[in-house]
Amino acid sequence: MPNLPSVSDVQLVEPVLTNMLVAYSQAEVRFVASRIFPSVPVDKDSGTFGKFTKKYWFTDEMATRAPGDRFARSGFGVESDTYNTNPQFALETPIADEVRKNSQLPMDLETAAVKWLGQKNLLRKEIAWATDFMATGVWGTDNTTATDWDDFAAGDPVNDITTAKRTISNNTGMDPNSLVLGYIVHQALINHPDIIDRIAYVQQATLGNIEVALAAILGLSNYLVGKATYSNTNEAVAFSASAIIDDDALVCWANPAPSLFEPSAGYTFVWDGGGGAGSIYNVRDALSHADVIQIKAQWDQKAVASDCGYFFSDIV
Repeated sequence: MPNLPSVSDVQLVEPVLTNMLVAYSQAEVRFVASRIFPSVPVDKDSGTFGKFTKKYWFTDEMATRAPGDRFARSGFGVESDTYNTNPQFALETPIADEVRKNSQLPMDLETAAVKWLGQKNLLRKEIAWATDFMATGVWGTDNTTATDWDDFAAGDPVNDITTAKRTISNNTGMDPNSLVLGYIVHQALINHPDIIDRIAYVQQATLGNIEVALAAILGLSNYLVGKATYSNTNEAVAFSASAIIDDDALVCWANPAPSLFEPSAGYTFVWDGGGGAGSIYNVRDALSHADVIQIKAQWDQKAVASDCGYFFSDIV
């Protein structure tokens, strides 16, 4: 019998699938930073903005007046605050000509690079937001003593959140509309007997509508679960991921759109001159014989009305 070639003999290189590519890209819905503070476009990288002094809007100076008498006179005050979008955040990745020629990926390298850089931009913004705002010492009220919400016997999340809403309403005249919480806190809520009982009276709870049902029960427009994770290790260390927003919760009034006459827990000041929320560039590096895909962003996530926030620290 002749010695016929085997499949492995004639297949010199393992075939590359052209309809599948595995990428650990987190969906944008897992991130909350871009969804909680409305964006304010600004003309300069830093500047000043005005704020009406709160106390003058809560006092009662109306007085009785007889015909011909002068009117009681009062007025309001204006303060100022600042924003600063510096520093600028930027990153690039090269695509060498030789790499492009040899690539067998089922996605063009530019698309892959843009997707990768976009993920880095989301992570940077989310980490900055969580560091700055999911912390004590930032908001009008820090609650560090409430019974943990995963204590199903003693924890009372509905009453705690209602108290937070009432506190903000009393201090600002705004009815809170948002709850931002970590995934582990969300899990505690959906398993809490009090929550389950309330959902049962509203609708049948499914994984698809549970967040909508919780928002309705709590009287909120926005129920935002921070599910994004990141690795704070370098490339030489074994991979280990951690939640960016963990065991905390924030109740706040976040104005759906920037307004002259309404406060908001925070705004994101965005300067297009520095890349705005994130701008992509494709430049040629002739000396390296490579195309370079770049992203840059310049913004300032700022708490502008701290009394519009109520923070639960380590609530599970």
